[in-house]
Amino acid sequence: MIENGLILTGSDAELLSRALSEVKTKVYEKSETSLDDTQALDAIVSCFKTMEREEEEKETGHAYLSPLCKRLVLGTLLDRASGAERE
Repeated sequence: MIENGLILTGSDAELLSRALSEVKTKVYEKSETSLDDTQALDAIVSCFKTMEREEEEKETGHAYLSPLCKRLVLGTLLDRASGAERE
């Protein structure tokens, strides 16, 4: 069986690590359920797929909004996590 893989290093790996940590924290706060990294990544992907479907249904005609929206959401999550570390 051949599998596709992705290797992240440096700042990309750090961004993903912080995003997974944030998702795991939020899920635990809401439902007291612990997630591993794979489950947290699945949650992020599922959220983005849902957002894409909703945007397609709206048919706004602005294809550039979808990637921008994703970056803003992820950036907001990561900003909150890094802001909490500074305080």
